Amino acid sequence: MGAFSTRQRVSRKIARFSLALGASAIFLTASVYVTVTYPEVRRAQMSNQRALQEIACQGGNCDIQKFMGDGESDGPDYIVETDGRFLIAVAGATVENPGIFPPLNYTDAGFIAKFRQPQWYNAPDGEVWRLYSETSQADKDFEIVVGYQDSAPWKIARSCVEVTVVDNILKHEAKEIGANPLARQGATSRTGIKGLQLDGFSVIEKDSGWIARWGAWLPAFLPRSRKLPAIGWQVYSHAGDLYILQTNANESILVSTFIRVGSLWWIAGSFGFAFLVTVVAADLLGKRFLRAYFATRAAQIPTLEEAQRIGEGQSIEFKRGLSDAEDRQGGVEEEILKSIAAFANTNDGVIFIGIDDAGRLKGLNLDFKQKDRMEQKIRQLVRNRIKPTPPIQIAFEDHRGLVFARIVAARGDDPIYLLSGVIYVRYGSSDVQAQPEDLKRLMTEYKA
Repeated sequence: MGAFSTRQRVSRKIARFSLALGASAIFLTASVYVTVTYPEVRRAQMSNQRALQEIACQGGNCDIQKFMGDGESDGPDYIVETDGRFLIAVAGATVENPGIFPPLNYTDAGFIAKFRQPQWYNAPDGEVWRLYSETSQADKDFEIVVGYQDSAPWKIARSCVEVTVVDNILKHEAKEIGANPLARQGATSRTGIKGLQLDGFSVIEKDSGWIARWGAWLPAFLPRSRKLPAIGWQVYSHAGDLYILQTNANESILVSTFIRVGSLWWIAGSFGFAFLVTVVAADLLGKRFLRAYFATRAAQIPTLEEAQRIGEGQSIEFKRGLSDAEDRQGGVEEEILKSIAAFANTNDGVIFIGIDDAGRLKGLNLDFKQKDRMEQKIRQLVRNRIKPTPPIQIAFEDHRGLVFARIVAARGDDPIYLLSGVIYVRYGSSDVQAQPEDLKRLMTEYKA
């Protein structure tokens, strides 16, 4: 295998390694978001369960007095009486908190059409409203609904304002809102009459029933055509933000609370940043420190039994052992270094130490410390004698009660490797000095 093929192979492995770490960085970033968001989801679940316990609905009528009087400010964003589809509570979109859940952001257009003249309405939750609706003067695609709450079960006193005064205010405010139906700010001007205020308004798309703009809460019914959210949690996006909707229900009530996770652009940017930084860092570190590891990992390494069966050859070399003296550099060490340099210049190869030239298993008499010293000795010899340092892997294995050393020497991705200034190549089972034609071939493979 040529140097160019080795470079490609190792580079692909480093690239895959870097991408895998990049994917892990995305997973870790997502885990951070989950960790930060989970407490909010738990609070939403508790808020939903509290609402289910405090609201009692039967026969289309709901008692919400306990729910309204418990003093909790973090109630569910949507509460739906599932039989009649009455919206007991809806998310009040504001500039500070514009989050809504689109599938529930509808109202029954038929219900709105009943109030072309101001009328009293007794809501299923016990509230008494004066409601009025009309088509927007500025955009005929929208309808305006306004309302004044006369009384509620949790209110101490009932309003005593004259009906004619209330009706005039409703019509005036409907026209004011209808003149600019999609304005960001509400049009709930105060009349100066003590105790009187508009308690809510909505801007509705006439054909679809989509609530384009919420004011404060008004009685409304969710159309039968709209599907209720599934129990549990789901992820959705709105207006560039990512939300989690937590939904709980009992036999007659469904409650939903949304939790804002963050801006989609910010989340996507944090994922992209984590991925890019990790991939670039892993690629740089991999090329600097892991090239030898990936080069040797990619080598086709025969087992000891396979090497015994095949015998010495183009990619297999046997050595009986090293010199007994720790500091001695004799003929055996020199032959091992030649084989390593030849494999690095020619093709992947493996050197088994503890086997004689005839393939007979001799083994090495090594304990744990001696194994470590032997490995360090080989690595030091390679670093000191072969330039540039080729990719090698050293391991020990036990076979039939004997210990053997295995040195994997991969074809390096440098053009040539020199042992004490001499270039060796592998021919069959021999390590020979390179000839001019060998040098030409090595350089041609490197430039290919």
